[in-house]
Amino acid sequence: MSALFAEWQPRYAEHNVATFPVTADKVPAVKGYLKVGINASRQLAMKFPANDAFGFACKRSRITVLDVDAPDERLLADALDQHGPTPLIIRSGSGNFQAWYRHNGERRKVRPDPAKPIDILGDGFVVAPPSQGSKGQYQIIAGTLDDLDRLPTMKGLNSDPNKKQNTLSLLSSPPPVGASEKSDGARNDTLWRESMKMARGSRNIEELMVRTMEHNAGFYEPLPADEVLKIVASAWSYECEGKNWFGHGARVVVGHSIVDELAASDPRAYALLSLLMRHHWGRDFYLSKAYAETLGWATNTMKAARNALVERGLIECVHPGGRGPNDPPVYRLVTGAA
Repeated sequence: MSALFAEWQPRYAEHNVATFPVTADKVPAVKGYLKVGINASRQLAMKFPANDAFGFACKRSRITVLDVDAPDERLLADALDQHGPTPLIIRSGSGNFQAWYRHNGERRKVRPDPAKPIDILGDGFVVAPPSQGSKGQYQIIAGTLDDLDRLPTMKGLNSDPNKKQNTLSLLSSPPPVGASEKSDGARNDTLWRESMKMARGSRNIEELMVRTMEHNAGFYEPLPADEVLKIVASAWSYECEGKNWFGHGARVVVGHSIVDELAASDPRAYALLSLLMRHHWGRDFYLSKAYAETLGWATNTMKAARNALVERGLIECVHPGGRGPNDPPVYRLVTGAA
């Protein structure tokens, strides 16, 4: 299978959907991908003729995607009951579902209902079928591309008062005290994270208060004023103490015990752990001769560092490999170990 992007770019363009190449891991292969138009898309198809994966910008393409992040047909059926039927249903490479609708001003809302693994994607981008991803091929399981010209708009977006735009950061930080019940707690956490981001550009706590109040007013059901006061006080305290990492990009955070145990006694293992946490958090990875070469390390050096991490329970082998030159061992980070 090859050249899927080059083959399908003109088919999507017929329906005024500008596609662009992405990697097998769902990362856009070009800059400015949210602004790609039909002409630029056509040029990209010539520049990336062998790409097997591609996507499109939701808002620019006037498509809103209901993303069911679970291979559960009942969950999909319930979502269609709530938001209305659509002729175009997609199965992702990992077996999850998407339902496509005509864009009607929706924003990108990740987990608007914290109890359901469903996102409303009215902005950003999605991978399009029949892209070949690292976990499998995206497929149209209901409808055809011709249905792009007659998609319905979504319904029921205001039926759940807890729906909001969830802007969870990649950085994991503790939420402030005061998140009591589930719905308020989700809004509390979201507002605190936004307040932490805004604190970096605020001259004083009064300015941060005004900005946080304005953001709170955008919720379907705003938090009470006393909760907002607690959030602002917490965010400003983190900012003043130099503990506010929001706005500086993702971090690799290593526990003190790991630093004490590895940094001096086994610096190679410590370096390898840091690199694995940086590039492979939450997914499996290979630790082979080829990987050692990318680090500029001797194979034996990499293996020794790998074995040290295995012995300490920081990584685990999930596939021993060894069935041939194309069957390397597969590892993963142990959750919570670092």
